[in-house]
Amino acid sequence: METKESNKERKERFKAMSSDERKALIRKKMKAKGLQEGSGIPGKDLSSYEQDEVWELIQLTSCFAEMQTKPRAMKPKVPRGKQSLLAWILISITLIGGMALYYRQYPSPDTRREISVDGIFAD
Repeated sequence: METKESNKERKERFKAMSSDERKALIRKKMKAKGLQEGSGIPGKDLSSYEQDEVWELIQLTSCFAEMQTKPRAMKPKVPRGKQSLLAWILISITLIGGMALYYRQYPSPDTRREISVDGIFAD
């Protein structure tokens, strides 16, 4: 009688195996199912594979780091458009806030004109 192990335990067991042990286990399972090593089974086209056979092979190969093409620890990137939109919003808020403070501090147009002339000719 076989003992049932969880998916996590099975993955840990596969990861703990050496490469040769994993290959031997795969060959043993393939032999038990009547599969041969190679690019396919003679006399059997791709459409006649059972979904369970394919799913089991996919699950087995997902345990091998060297067979995975995509790194798992990738963080999703923020789309470039959202970053630039946020930057424009912050710049706009800053400029509007600066202008509001300037006009609140110097409400008279004459005062503002004097300040700008003094700024141009400052020594």
